[in-house]
Amino acid sequence: MTATPQSIATARRNLVQRIERYLAELEKRDAAISQREGDHLVRALGHLEGGTFADGERDMMWAEWASRQPGDAEPHPTATRAALLKQLAAALAEGQ
Repeated sequence: MTATPQSIATARRNLVQRIERYLAELEKRDAAISQREGDHLVRALGHLEGGTFADGERDMMWAEWASRQPGDAEPHPTATRAALLKQLAAALAEGQ
């Protein structure tokens, strides 16, 4: 099945919205981004940049799952909310 430009735009928009919602929730949460959660968020943003939106959705699912797991207190060394927002803004600017 060939993807249409409309289906590609919809998949991209859905992933962008999911990432934006997640980053907004991070702002409310008073904790660092865990190692596992951060890894999935970084990968999801990479999939957004690479156009592999279904894989990005999968990584967002795993990031959401990781955020609810107890005992994963090791913070991610580079995935801060500010860094993720900057990466998202760059991906959105690139996709224009």
